[in-house]
Amino acid sequence: MPKGHVRDFIGLYRAILADVTVYHPTLLRDCSRDLSRLISLFEKHGDAVFTVHLPALGKVLDLALDEGRLVRTGLPLSRSINTRTVIPRLFRGIWLRIFSIDGCLKQDIDPNDVLFLRTLYSASKKYRKDCAPHRLFLTTKEYFDVDSSLPPPSLNWDGDGSDLSHSATRATSLVSELCGSQEDLFGRTRSSDSHLFGLVQLVADRVSALIGDFVPSESRFRHGPGAVSDITTGGGYKYSFPGWSPRLQFVFPAEVFAIANTSILAGWNLESEGMPRFVETSSRLIAVPKTQKSPRLIAAEPTCNQWTQQCVRDFLDTRIRSTILGKSIDFRRQDFSRDAARTASQSGKFATVDLSAASDRLSCWLVERMFRNNIPLLRALMVTRTRYVSNDIDKKLPTLHKLKKFSSMGSALTFPVQSIVFYILCVAAGLSCSPPRTRWQSVARQVRVYGDDLIVPVSWMPRVEYILSSMYLKVNRSKTFSAGNFRESCGMDAFRGHDVTPAYFLEHYSESKTSTLISLVDVSNNLLAKGFWHTAQWVQSSIPQVMKQFIPVVAASAGLFGFHSFSGTDISSRNRWNKHLQRWEFLAWRLLSRRQVGKHEGFSNLLQYFTEDPSQSDLSDWESGLFGKPLTVLSKGWVPVP
Repeated sequence: MPKGHVRDFIGLYRAILADVTVYHPTLLRDCSRDLSRLISLFEKHGDAVFTVHLPALGKVLDLALDEGRLVRTGLPLSRSINTRTVIPRLFRGIWLRIFSIDGCLKQDIDPNDVLFLRTLYSASKKYRKDCAPHRLFLTTKEYFDVDSSLPPPSLNWDGDGSDLSHSATRATSLVSELCGSQEDLFGRTRSSDSHLFGLVQLVADRVSALIGDFVPSESRFRHGPGAVSDITTGGGYKYSFPGWSPRLQFVFPAEVFAIANTSILAGWNLESEGMPRFVETSSRLIAVPKTQKSPRLIAAEPTCNQWTQQCVRDFLDTRIRSTILGKSIDFRRQDFSRDAARTASQSGKFATVDLSAASDRLSCWLVERMFRNNIPLLRALMVTRTRYVSNDIDKKLPTLHKLKKFSSMGSALTFPVQSIVFYILCVAAGLSCSPPRTRWQSVARQVRVYGDDLIVPVSWMPRVEYILSSMYLKVNRSKTFSAGNFRESCGMDAFRGHDVTPAYFLEHYSESKTSTLISLVDVSNNLLAKGFWHTAQWVQSSIPQVMKQFIPVVAASAGLFGFHSFSGTDISSRNRWNKHLQRWEFLAWRLLSRRQVGKHEGFSNLLQYFTEDPSQSDLSDWESGLFGKPLTVLSKGWVPVP
């Protein structure tokens, strides 16, 4: 990181502390001392102060808000005021407005103080920078270690699904294949466990049957925007499949689903274009920035698997929205979970649960038991799954690994399948806590699931945790809240009914990377909306004047790219009267969507045309045969005066 950028972190925290002193003038002296301490700490520890150590203490704060008491941790930067108290010296003025000197949470707390303190700890938590090599190694090693710890599946996940009889459409047909008896499905022998996990299987069978049979031709095929493992250079045209896994043929025959019209096969040179060659490809492990503590690992899927996974995902989305599952699961909207988390922080009746490495711990062993009552769907999940992952991140770890997990992040099915599985487990936990003869549907309405963000009644928590851990899943206790009045779900951090989600500073301006300008404008607007006016102004000042002069100041409701304001607009750049459109316009940066990377000619263009549906596209330059990931770019142009 350039030295100037590191020192700019001091400017960021100087601005945040300035916003604190505007709200609390009596804290001016404390905030001045805090800034001096940060400068001293930076000189000793470098940028890790802002990107690693402060965020770690932010987790301590969140747990203290939930449990109602602050405890000693021994973490860096956590030195207390004196030996008689646990209140830290750093930011002591704000700490003492939230906690008493003995570390107990106060009753009459200003939620803005919680927002101030959480912002000071977490503002640089998501700063975009490559992790240190040893942290990348540890994260990658954990990926393989977790997968190796999972139980092997009971069914044949290496085949094409044809060995699952089509006539076997009910749960009892797979019992013998899945260990022999109802009580043994989860390997439990105690009578109490047999009853509990019998409920799990009962709910799973009801839910999977409710979803209905999967028929490929009745759902939408499309390609996702992500990278694929078998096209690595120059973008590549996904609709001319580099290969087609033989495992797909029984459910997704290439002659039906890999080309737009089977009649083109007659007399066509199959070597130049037509039927893809049959080959099974591994996924490719990729590290992307997350935090300085650890990167995020995702897997680029083979092109044919991405294509068919999107079809299954579309089916699940459609079916869930049309059943009772839609009351608890919605793949498209996080705001339901956010609103539920805010309400829970006030009532205290519901807990927010986060799972650690959820996708990495979701095993084929568990998925086959959750969907055993829906053979067509289970078969589709089996064949679209990528069995192997290749690794070129670290040479000390396996270069090719056969997975026990159902899928990695990057698969189109990871999110929907884990949402359904976690929903089933939570409903079963609730059913076990309810009176006899309670209908599972009435219990299900109390559950909210979005991926691995779960919301359940607090009274269910012991049973929820037990069931999850028994399924080889792991509750992330540092991000699971149930005791007090702090809740966190889907990007909403709430305390006693108030939004206390911090604004994150993501990156500094880079002349060679125009996306940083878009990021800084968004961060500035987010800070302004949260009341950090000095900090928003500091972010704006970090943008060179040559670029900033063409960024207008507009109302948030204007729908234009620019700095938001609550007190009027400023479009003082060049303007003109457009006599053709009869309107005033001004010169400003505009956000445009472009994706032309290459052009492909051939029959496979039809497949793109039929699946992308250009009539619904927001790309004004849409053309069949263009390939490449859509990008948001900045372009200077004339914009109508709002």
